Order: sequence, then C-alpha cells, then structure tokens
Amino acid sequence: MSEPTQEQVPGEEPSDKIVIYWEREYSTALAPERLKLDFMPHRPLLSGMSLNEQRTVAANGYKVIPDDCGPVRMVGQYGWLIRSPVDCKIRRTAEGVKWQAPPILPEERVLGYKSFSGTYVDSILNSGYPKLCCGIRFYYPKQVGLMMKDVPNHFYHYPERTFVVWEGMKTQEYKRTPNRYDWLTDYDAFTANFLLQLTKPTTIKRGDPIGIVVPVLLPKQFALEELKPRE
Repeated sequence: MSEPTQEQVPGEEPSDKIVIYWEREYSTALAPERLKLDFMPHRPLLSGMSLNEQRTVAANGYKVIPDDCGPVRMVGQYGWLIRSPVDCKIRRTAEGVKWQAPPILPEERVLGYKSFSGTYVDSILNSGYPKLCCGIRFYYPKQVGLMMKDVPNHFYHYPERTFVVWEGMKTQEYKRTPNRYDWLTDYDAFTANFLLQLTKPTTIKRGDPIGIVVPVLLPKQFALEELKPRE
C-alpha cells in the first residue's frame, strides 16, 4: 500500500488528529467525501446580528428556516458521505424483499470480497431488510468507534427519499473484517454496508447519497455526572 495522505480541510490548523483510513473493496466504489449539505451561506444569519438588526430584518419579513440554527448547520457538515456504487431497484413483496442489482464481477473485487448473494444488494438472514454493499473499507483506531447513520435531517434535504438507514456503531468487538496491514497497529477494519428500511419500492442510482460515517467515542471512555448546586 502506498504512503497514505491525510485529508486536508480548509481552515483547519495541523494538529494531532485521530487518523482513519479507507480503501476500495470494489473498483466501482465512490470515494467517501466530507458531508456538506446544501445550506444558504448568502443569507444573513440572525446569530451574527445585533438585536436591532434582528428586529429590522424581522419587520421586513425575514423567514426563519432550519439553516438559521447553528447546530443544524454543523451536523450537516459532520462525517463522511457514502454514495451508492451502482444502480439498483429494491421492492418488498409477499415473499420478502426482492431486488434488481448487478452482480459483483470478479474484476471489480479489488480486495477479493463479495456479498453473500454475489450482488451489490444483500439481505441479513432473510430479515427483510436489504443491505447495500457500498464497497468501502475503513480502518480505525481502537479508542474510537465508527457510527453509521442516515443523512441528517433527510426529510428536509431529501423529502422524496423512499428509504431510511438503520444506524449502527462498529467497535473493536466487531472483528469479522480483517486488517490487511501490519503497520496499522491497534487498528480495526469494517465495511461500509448499509441496512435499509423501505417506505415504498425504491430505485437507487449510482452516486445517490446513502448514509454517513462519523467517528465517536466509546461509552467506556466517558461518564455522565450531574452538577449539583453548592449548599
């Protein structure tokens, strides 16, 4: 494997960071990208105005939208977006979930891995929930976990979406995916395959956003304590 390069984010100073690596399992996989949902940076934000300025724009009919909430803007730029590597159709029938998805061809298997069915859409033990194999493998250090989530506030950004993503967290206890590199000591690996729940028959196109991956601290590394008033 060639020498890795770290992601550079504009405006961030070099510092000691937790480095997470990724590689393609299939040649069709699309590279993870820093999440950046479509906000309106040209709008005057109330948080940057004085009280008199807020009164003025309010009197002129300023319409408050979710973009005006700082935490909403922040979560819309946190994590790495994973996109579908192929076109596929998924539908639920009386016999369960069926799909039309292309097979993973031998020449596409960069790491030699394939799904149970040999196609890009699988199911978990006939559970009725389709699993979309996105072809990305992550390597992460043992002090963190990687959480797989739906695109935040998708009802606002993707109101016509016909599926939701089951959220999960990969930790060191999940060791089914091998770490292929001896120099990545104390790192574990997992594949970014997303479990979907359909709201109606679904067509997914190559490049469609599926879900996000975010680093998180594991529960054993933090504690919640109440601050009580001093007597």
